[in-house]
Amino acid sequence: MTLKYYPLLLCLFGAFLCGMPFQGQTSSKVTRVASNTSVDQDSIKAMLQSEYFEKLYSKTYYSLLDRIEDDGYLPESLTGAYPGMFPRTVGAYVLTLIETEQYAVAEKILKCVFNALAQNKMERIPRVIGKVNGKYTIADERHQIDAQAHVILAWARLALKRGHTQFEDDTWAQVSAIMARTCDRTFFPRGGWSVEPELVRNVAFEHSKEGRFWNVWDLLTQSFVGAAMKDMAVIAERHNATNLANDWNNKVSALSQGIKDNMVTNYWGIQTYVEMFMPNGNGGDPYNGLGWVTLSPIAAGWEGVDHQILKNTVKVMNEKFLKRSNGVVWMPTDGYPNGTFSNEIIGKGMGWEIDFARSEMDYTRLSEILQLLQTVNAGHSIYMEGAWLEGNGIGLSKVISDQDLRTMKTSVWKVKDAGNGEQTAWWCWAMARLRKSIGLSAQPARI
Repeated sequence: MTLKYYPLLLCLFGAFLCGMPFQGQTSSKVTRVASNTSVDQDSIKAMLQSEYFEKLYSKTYYSLLDRIEDDGYLPESLTGAYPGMFPRTVGAYVLTLIETEQYAVAEKILKCVFNALAQNKMERIPRVIGKVNGKYTIADERHQIDAQAHVILAWARLALKRGHTQFEDDTWAQVSAIMARTCDRTFFPRGGWSVEPELVRNVAFEHSKEGRFWNVWDLLTQSFVGAAMKDMAVIAERHNATNLANDWNNKVSALSQGIKDNMVTNYWGIQTYVEMFMPNGNGGDPYNGLGWVTLSPIAAGWEGVDHQILKNTVKVMNEKFLKRSNGVVWMPTDGYPNGTFSNEIIGKGMGWEIDFARSEMDYTRLSEILQLLQTVNAGHSIYMEGAWLEGNGIGLSKVISDQDLRTMKTSVWKVKDAGNGEQTAWWCWAMARLRKSIGLSAQPARI
């Protein structure tokens, strides 16, 4: 086979998979899809330009854009699975809109969040914003400091990207106050005591592991708060707030040390990130899981330690947890220290993997992810929240082993909440960046 025909055959193979029932023998041992072939940038470009991916990206991107109401209110779910507007989704989607240069829309969504706070006399970001008869409500007041950092970071990235604006002046006092509260000693304990590990505490970390909230120091929170402080310090300087800039820069350094001391491990044989640092009343204990949480620095665009730690983390994830079922390669949502793993895949995690593979020019991994999507997301015109592999008595949200996977001789991928705001926003962010890197437009044509 000559190389010039390879991209076309790769796309045809993906289309063939879309029409196949997901059945047959499964194996936990992964042989990379392109181990005997050459997957290059042109191959990926051909896949992205296929009818399937042009349509999927367009329909997904515009499903987010079209659901934004005139005041910037962004409903989370098209299916009703999640009521209200989630500020963490605003963070993700604003970063996507920055990539597609839709700055006015990004401002409108952020303004909606800040107006909701003012209307309800809140000085922080709630978990969910509602709207009744045209007025904003606080549908869920949980203090998720990672979600708060998502909004701050989005505001800061928008300000840095387009330069000084009236919107920045109008909201600087409000956003800077929220930033100061985010990294004060209440949530960012530091000072030498054993209970002060120089990490940002999240009292309501919303995790796929066990499907619950955790009171913990998690890597996602560290990544987004660190990124927010770093960018906010730059903006503080142009508002002549030198004391704030110095404070945030000093805290970025302290947080980096906290991550280095408490959230890096040799558990897997090389230095990787720790997913969570668990409070024990006298400091904390590392939780050596791997999964979408350990990919958080990719999304935040900030790493508290050397980039090699992230590369090691992804390397171990690929070696220990990447699975094959009927020829399709998939990364479980969560991997556990004992080697077990979730029977699910999560939308944002796949987006973050895409962006890492793009940055490392790992076209083989990109090809695997895109082929997986052609199979799992088949039958849905927009991107999913996630999916699970079901069969032989194993259903939604299960923790399984390689032995369990081998018994799933008949298995089917099932998709949940297609169009989910947070997951689709992160996937669109990754797709916009990937498309730009290979010479395609970040903003898709409307199909």
